[in-house]
Amino acid sequence: MKNPVSRVKFLQENNEIFVVVSPDEERLYLMAASQPLQDVATLMLETGARPDEIGKLRQQDVNLEKSFISIPDGKTRAVRRRIPLTARASSVLEKRVANAKGDYLFLGGRTGDIDKPIVKLNAAHNGAIARMGLKKFRLYDFRHTFASRMAMAGVNLVL
Repeated sequence: MKNPVSRVKFLQENNEIFVVVSPDEERLYLMAASQPLQDVATLMLETGARPDEIGKLRQQDVNLEKSFISIPDGKTRAVRRRIPLTARASSVLEKRVANAKGDYLFLGGRTGDIDKPIVKLNAAHNGAIARMGLKKFRLYDFRHTFASRMAMAGVNLVL
């Protein structure tokens, strides 16, 4: 007997594990994180921005007076946006802007090339997790954590 659904094309499954970091895990992680990872993780937790969006922030993208950052690049209009800043995010960005040696707030390469943004933080991220004995999660999970916390606070994330 022939399988009656042999010609049916199945939808692709999303097998990613969705992690929300607890406040205690966040505290331990940030204590163990080196710079610039500590600032990147803090900004992700406070703004919900993607790691690469934080890494590509330039001085001109930060408006401390009006308390927002601009994400000017992206494939869609929804990705290009202004994100309001919390006091914690403003504090991190104020220090970054004050100490900036180039256009980018997070300099790239091992030597801190002023013409390139930071690209990878994997080794620092994995090191922070290992030092504190935390369960493994991805840096991107700080974005999930932001969204979950906002939803639990009653914020409409679709807007």
